Amino acid sequence: MDGQMKKGVLEMCILCIISRDSPYGYEITKRIRSFFPDVNDSTIYGILRRLRSDNSVEVFHGEESNGPVRKYYKITQKGEQVLLSALESWQNIAKAVAEICIME
Repeated sequence: MDGQMKKGVLEMCILCIISRDSPYGYEITKRIRSFFPDVNDSTIYGILRRLRSDNSVEVFHGEESNGPVRKYYKITQKGEQVLLSALESWQNIAKAVAEICIME
């Protein structure tokens, strides 16, 4: 998969994960890497920073565990709109590809 396409798909998947609950960063990386094992942590955290900077997600700190304080991610209203738009685009692309491939 082309790098730009993969980045868009990863962003959409990360927003989906965050929309279902409020996971911390490592939980997100584990889920993403179970489907995209070749994606490194820095790519995922880079997407999380970008989503935070464009106000698609918010960060809050959880209670301390046996290590450093964890950053948890929560989707914002803007993030929900971004996710819905991305899912709609994805469905349109998937439909077009399916129709083209079936016709061939």
